[in-house]
Amino acid sequence: MINIDEDIAILSNKLTLIQKKEGFRFGTDAVLLANFFNGRREGRTLEIGSGNGIISILLTGENKLEKIEAIEIQRENVELAQRNVVRNNLSDRIEIINCDVKNLSNGNSYDYIISNPPYMKVDGKELNQIDSKTIARHEIKLNLDELISTSKRLLKPRGELFLVHKSYRFLEIAKVLSNYNFSIKRVKFVHYSKDKEASLVLIEASKGRKNNFIIEAPIFLNES
Repeated sequence: MINIDEDIAILSNKLTLIQKKEGFRFGTDAVLLANFFNGRREGRTLEIGSGNGIISILLTGENKLEKIEAIEIQRENVELAQRNVVRNNLSDRIEIINCDVKNLSNGNSYDYIISNPPYMKVDGKELNQIDSKTIARHEIKLNLDELISTSKRLLKPRGELFLVHKSYRFLEIAKVLSNYNFSIKRVKFVHYSKDKEASLVLIEASKGRKNNFIIEAPIFLNES
């Protein structure tokens, strides 16, 4: 059932997604991150910050993963994600968990973690309204350091972390990853067009393993 404040996004010829008309809606970044993921299909995987479930649904619905656990702190998003999982007949492959990932006790358990986290720092500035969109966009419940330190705790040795983030924060992200003994494996910058500076960056990093750092060919959204 679709509520009056919701609509349907078509992801593919077999996948659809219920979204709130006025709530947080998925963007190109979620689709790009799902496409960037290249882990083993059978690897145990956790998504941090599942929102309405789009990334987990894309990864399992397109058979890049057999199963995934998806954690989300906002109850209304959890309920929507669970409806989307059922809608796409993926209940046996996606588990939605409603809790703060910092409280998750599954240490050294996952082969892969994937996350489209909040991009914007709070920086002591007053926010006019703390709603679902604000929490999804700002580091209110989970900041960059907490995301990476928690990922280190949850990943198995040599496990891998997949992120999409704002490109202007890349050097900061690289530093925090290094602080927690991650080695960047792949980076792909995303531009709207060839005459525009990068707006997003996709990152794959390994826990406790040295990598040969690869900068992949960029993505130009107006040509994709």
